[in-house]
Amino acid sequence: MRTTWVGALGLLAMGCALNPAPVPVEGPKEDVRALVGEWVGEYRSIETGRSGSIMFTLAAGSDTAFGDVVMVPKEPGMIQHDAMPGAARQAQQVLTIRFVRVVDGTVVGTIDPYPSPDCGCQLLTTFRGQLVGNRIEGTFTIHHSGHEMVAQKGSWWASRTPAK
Repeated sequence: MRTTWVGALGLLAMGCALNPAPVPVEGPKEDVRALVGEWVGEYRSIETGRSGSIMFTLAAGSDTAFGDVVMVPKEPGMIQHDAMPGAARQAQQVLTIRFVRVVDGTVVGTIDPYPSPDCGCQLLTTFRGQLVGNRIEGTFTIHHSGHEMVAQKGSWWASRTPAK
């Protein structure tokens, strides 16, 4: 079952890589240059029960990266805290990275608002990470627009793939 899930995620990720969204990258030139390359990683939130893949590419001399985040529905057997009882599980969703800023190795950014698989509201996600060598590790926070729900948190990482 896990092999099927990984294979399906890989096919979806390859499809996203063919038409990734442009992402403005801001910061001092030397800090932006530190992000040049192809990055692949994952995110996970125990609070939401969701996880997924992260992919982005920044070409040398560019201030625009290209990439997406793929959100995977809650995993079977995880405790669900749905705001809407009986909410239908949704298929994988491609989320768009909207903005990235890097200064002194700290990477911050936002994801375009997207519909919640749990509550029918829009989710607003911000992320922050620390670049060390060929790896970025950090956390993200999800805010529910129009709801009194407490913000949810999770962790993420991305590694630069070796140059071909």
